[in-house]
Amino acid sequence: MKRKNVRKWMGSVLTAALAVVLLGITGCSDQADQPVSPQAKSGAAAPMMGLSKDNPGVQRAMEVQNRNTERFLENHEIVGTGTGMTDEGEPAVIVYTKKELGSKVIPATLEGIPVLERIVGEVEPLSFSAGGNTKPAATTKKVPGSASTTIPLPSARHPRPVPIGISTGNIYVCGGGTIGVRVRDIESTYALSCNHVWGRLNAAVAGEKIVQPAGSDAGCAQNLSDVVGAVAAVEPIIHLSTANNIMDATLVTTSAAEMSNSTPLDGYGIPSSNPVEPVVGLAVQKYGRTTGLTKGKISAINVTLGLNYGYGTARFVGQIAIEPARKNSDFCDTGDSGSLIVTNDSNADPVGLLFARAGSLTYANPIGPILSRFNVVIDGK
Repeated sequence: MKRKNVRKWMGSVLTAALAVVLLGITGCSDQADQPVSPQAKSGAAAPMMGLSKDNPGVQRAMEVQNRNTERFLENHEIVGTGTGMTDEGEPAVIVYTKKELGSKVIPATLEGIPVLERIVGEVEPLSFSAGGNTKPAATTKKVPGSASTTIPLPSARHPRPVPIGISTGNIYVCGGGTIGVRVRDIESTYALSCNHVWGRLNAAVAGEKIVQPAGSDAGCAQNLSDVVGAVAAVEPIIHLSTANNIMDATLVTTSAAEMSNSTPLDGYGIPSSNPVEPVVGLAVQKYGRTTGLTKGKISAINVTLGLNYGYGTARFVGQIAIEPARKNSDFCDTGDSGSLIVTNDSNADPVGLLFARAGSLTYANPIGPILSRFNVVIDGK
């Protein structure tokens, strides 16, 4: 074979080999089916899964939503609005209703933007009280994938330091919700959960004791040995249908000796210290007192909704709506209020704080404004 033909033949072989290697990398990578966080740890731009607020179409849909929200909410069968997307991936205005209203009330489009009706029923907070919960007969469960390792149930008392994502409450209330996340500033260690879990719906004052487990998970006894923190600050909820509440949150002082920064062993572990903006279509997860680890997807952002805690409707704006990852499943249930919602990947980047539900939808406060309000950062990895 002539030298020229040999070089040509070797070049063809090398090209084919390289193609096989590249095919193996792209086709067999463990990362191929993994959700991608909106922000890469390296700081480089990462692929966006869904629609972010930076998308011009989303911005346009939010503008249309905001212009029409007040008109929609004049109808008492409508509980809220949001910006999501159609099955084809186009930005859309979402209208949340108690019952089907149909095209006579909900238009197909507004200013050229698709409008979707989502029937959800009443919006309800997700704390619990003694009337609806009793101390479980079982107090432990097996860790999935292990034949011998057991851990306390999220509703049971845990050894100190307690994990996040489990039962908690104010010592003066026979009820409660979920420890959200450990946070910190330069000097101190704190934790976050909902106002209606730790803050007694605006009634709590600094220094009130916070317990684990919640009162009704401990027979409604006020056990000082269960104390894991004390109220530091409560963000008031304004109970008006014209209010612009953006969070249902309370900050509690704690310590690394009383509270860890990780979920139980069957959870997602330690959340990232890097909070991210909610993105429509983003895969998320949470660990809570009642339902443990569940998976979901952000279905809408910029949500405005009304929620009645028993003192009249409190309107919230700029919220997140989450649907279960699978149909006919639950992302949350009563007692999961306060759960931290994180991205469904190895980063576990914080996204929001769970506080309410309507039908199969879960509603959450974006975590960013909460951290800014209390001037803290996530005490994570």
